Amino acid sequence: LFRSSTMISATLGVGSLNLGGYASWSDSNAIWMTWWMGDLAGALVIAPAIILWATRIGTPIERNEAIQSCLVYAAAIVIGLIAFSPLFEQIPTRASLSFLAILPMMWAAFRHNQRDTATTALILSCFAVWGTIANGGPFARNNLNDSFLLLLAFMISVSVPSLAMSAEVDVRKRHEEHVDFVMHEVSHRSKNLLSVVQSIAGQIARRTDSFETFSRSFGSRLHAFAETNDLLVMDNWRGADIRGLVRTQLLPFHNVGEDSIVAEGPDLKLSAKAAQQIGLALHELGTNATKHGALSVAKGIVLINWEIETYGTRQCLRFIWKEIGGPRIEQPQRDGFGKLMITKLVPKTLQGRASLEFEPEGVRWVLTAPSKSVLA
Repeated sequence: LFRSSTMISATLGVGSLNLGGYASWSDSNAIWMTWWMGDLAGALVIAPAIILWATRIGTPIERNEAIQSCLVYAAAIVIGLIAFSPLFEQIPTRASLSFLAILPMMWAAFRHNQRDTATTALILSCFAVWGTIANGGPFARNNLNDSFLLLLAFMISVSVPSLAMSAEVDVRKRHEEHVDFVMHEVSHRSKNLLSVVQSIAGQIARRTDSFETFSRSFGSRLHAFAETNDLLVMDNWRGADIRGLVRTQLLPFHNVGEDSIVAEGPDLKLSAKAAQQIGLALHELGTNATKHGALSVAKGIVLINWEIETYGTRQCLRFIWKEIGGPRIEQPQRDGFGKLMITKLVPKTLQGRASLEFEPEGVRWVLTAPSKSVLA
């Protein structure tokens, strides 16, 4: 897009100069090339810095991150003064100092982020422009147009490779963070699963008088875990019925009979992403209810309700998990990964919000998310 816009801008600009008599048609090619490179340099040097800083407006910057960014900027300023500024006499050996610009650019690209890389490129370019305008620095020539072309070539050659490397590093960092999150989740879910299996086995064993009965009941509950993904597979991962998701995901957590979990709400079809995220939250809530909450005692009940609510012109899914009849639960002193997942990760993925309250009757979890992000 920016390549087309810069070419159009250069063509219109040169055409206007020629038609207005401010330039000769014989010089059109040279003027067009200079104009185009100037627009291209602006799109590659100035625009990325503005856009990347604009996307961080309102986002707090951590102290360590701010210190590291300032160090990179300080290094760019020092090198800009030494290599490009007109404050020092331009001698033949000084021209080679312009290659020092690689150092802060590589530092920002490999050790920081795209915003710092773009900002560092902009700082170095400003010093280079300053030196060239003052007829100093390594890009100054007898012909102003030649000086300008050398300056633009420097700005482009510094920015493009550094931003490309920074983008690649950023992708790899996100991939590593994603892998760490997945491994953490796998470990967490595995521990929860073993705990639930142990709890289910103990409950069934206390209520059966033969191994055959125990094996049949125990096997049917374990099988319910595998049926969650089957709901998505049956519809080619296009979505899953919310009632079926609740039923299959919570079947292993039924305490005594089928009345320990009551689910009510309209028939809705969740998107694949929403089914996975809400299923993840249900598994976490069911695990905790089995170990500490309403499903850990015979009289405990979990009430699940969902509905579509309208807020002005926007519709949202409101999903409520409420436990009653269980032991009194106090809010934990430290937030674990499970709470982070159901109050932060799941609602953020669904572009909504969630609250977790520890009421005297039991845990109450409320998820609110836009219909467009949860419904198939």
